Amino acid sequence: MLVLKNLSKPLSILAQVMAFATIIIIGLIYLNGALPIKFLGEDLLTKLTNIKEYAVIITLTVCGLSFACKTSLIIFIPFCLLAISALACYSIVLFSI
Repeated sequence: MLVLKNLSKPLSILAQVMAFATIIIIGLIYLNGALPIKFLGEDLLTKLTNIKEYAVIITLTVCGLSFACKTSLIIFIPFCLLAISALACYSIVLFSI
């Protein structure tokens, strides 16, 4: 697990950047809903909402991976399987509508 332990710091930095970008997207969506003048078009709002959902899942996955890299394979492998299944299930739900 030494290789994975060395990945913990870059994954942590990536998670911080992704969390910042996700908060910006969420803020734009909520601000558009709160203001009387809608500055985002309906098409762009739909795309940003889908991006937001993926961004939340991927950001949480990267945060969890930065933690799981420091632990044993007993925690790392099930976490990876759960993260992949969460993203796959969301994709199935998104594209079946």
